[in-house]
Amino acid sequence: MNKSEDNTQTLVKYLKQLEPGKLPLPIFLEIAKLTVTPILEIVPLRKTKTGEVEVLLINREDNDPIWAGMLHTPGTVIRASDTEGSYEDALNRILKGELKGTPCDKPVFVKNLLHKVKRGMESSLIYWVEVIGEPPVGKFYSFSHLPDNLIDTQREFIKIAIEHFLNRK
Repeated sequence: MNKSEDNTQTLVKYLKQLEPGKLPLPIFLEIAKLTVTPILEIVPLRKTKTGEVEVLLINREDNDPIWAGMLHTPGTVIRASDTEGSYEDALNRILKGELKGTPCDKPVFVKNLLHKVKRGMESSLIYWVEVIGEPPVGKFYSFSHLPDNLIDTQREFIKIAIEHFLNRK
């Protein structure tokens, strides 16, 4: 066996030891460069009394390896350990975890978007929720004045979600 085959066999041996679910970050980041990562994004929205649409954005952790301290819409990677046939586990990770139980209506599916981000290619399921109370996390921003420190690829999510939100029946 040559060195490349040896390395492949060693990598396969270690990968077989992993359980389905959340991967260790260094492994996830390397795999994300090689495959398409399925993610689910929720764009939390509200309409002000003047009819302006605002989006709730949350700060990434300061130690985030790619988007440290930047603002984003809440999202999660869909995991191999999620319940088959449903996105409920992913939705709950966002609604109960990232959004900390922010009072909102049921998530509304908008679109699937295939796009490239810093860590690789993603297939993003985009949802919006209407926030119906005061959130315990994040801050609302006017769609017409989104902050500079927003993750660039999130701008497209927000635009798509707001169009759908405004055109709902």
